[in-house]
Amino acid sequence: MADIRSYEIVEGLYLIKNPQLFFNFNSYLLSCPLDQNIKLNILFDPLPLRCFKDFVKAIDDLIGIENIDIIYTNHQDPDLTSSVPALLDLSKKAFYLTSQDTWRLTSGYNIDPDRFQPIEILPNRKLKFSKDSDDCLQFIPTPFCHFRGAYAVYYPKLKVLFTGDLLGGASTKKSEGIYADEDSWIGIKLFHEVYMPTKEALRLAIDQIGRLAPIPELILPQHGDIIKGDLVIEFLKRLNEIDVGLDYIKKEEREKELYIRVFNDMLDYAKSKYGEKAVIEKLNNISIQMSNYPEIIKIENGVISEVYIPPATAFVLIYDLFCQHLSEKDKEDIRLQSIATFKKYNLSVPEELLYKRSSSLVDKLRIIFNPIRI
Repeated sequence: MADIRSYEIVEGLYLIKNPQLFFNFNSYLLSCPLDQNIKLNILFDPLPLRCFKDFVKAIDDLIGIENIDIIYTNHQDPDLTSSVPALLDLSKKAFYLTSQDTWRLTSGYNIDPDRFQPIEILPNRKLKFSKDSDDCLQFIPTPFCHFRGAYAVYYPKLKVLFTGDLLGGASTKKSEGIYADEDSWIGIKLFHEVYMPTKEALRLAIDQIGRLAPIPELILPQHGDIIKGDLVIEFLKRLNEIDVGLDYIKKEEREKELYIRVFNDMLDYAKSKYGEKAVIEKLNNISIQMSNYPEIIKIENGVISEVYIPPATAFVLIYDLFCQHLSEKDKEDIRLQSIATFKKYNLSVPEELLYKRSSSLVDKLRIIFNPIRI
């Protein structure tokens, strides 16, 4: 897999990522000087095995692959652990650091147990770089976000927090660069709705982050954009309030049939306005967008029969995808008709529809899904 890119975030801290448009993977390399001649090199959440050749080259260019000292994974998923055995083969002095819960599963890769170090035996869950220094990594338990044994890692010296899937997201901003902006939020929200199990687990993790002193200035997730500045607190506050996993399933299952009626009423409206052939063609164009994400809706015999993610979020995404390249007048007609349809079924109107936008949200977003199964 080509086109792996590396970026220096601050001196000694690097992002290595595959710049896949819709759902990218992030790995981080922290190179900490212990003295004038020695550095401690820690690799966080390696890129998956399909990226291995170019990933190794990127590391080689930065520090030399043989100079990795520690390989850390937040949890057990193959998108960050599948490269660990081969990396250990190339980095003979490196050891593998993770939680015991994670090791219980990743030991299936036949990793030498002597090269495994469990987080849980570290005093106060801190890895000190030397006896005479306060420089250390702090391991912050974030259970069930989204894995039982997940730990975020805080490096106080740089005020950076490595969070794994927590605060990760699909790539939903149009602007270039590695840092999140306001448009990143919808990808973060959707990712958590799909992959985090409960609001209670998410709030516990957010509380743990809020107790860190000093508060992190950079959030380094495994997917999506790096979060910095005021957006750190802002996105944490928003995540604290959303329904995820079982919460939204329980809440919205009761309203799901009504949302499907909204979808189909709007589909009929679009067909009457633009013709059935044009609408189906537009939906087909949406459906062929490349993605690693699950479908949003299912269409059978010209009727929407299933919604796979939170219905309100699904509607906003499909609405914006559909409105691409329409005139401002047509966009406004569809927006007003959508609001009327939600009110018809006594459903809350999604916030994104309540105000007129000068351009479609998707004009600001990258298309992030293979959204429709037809």
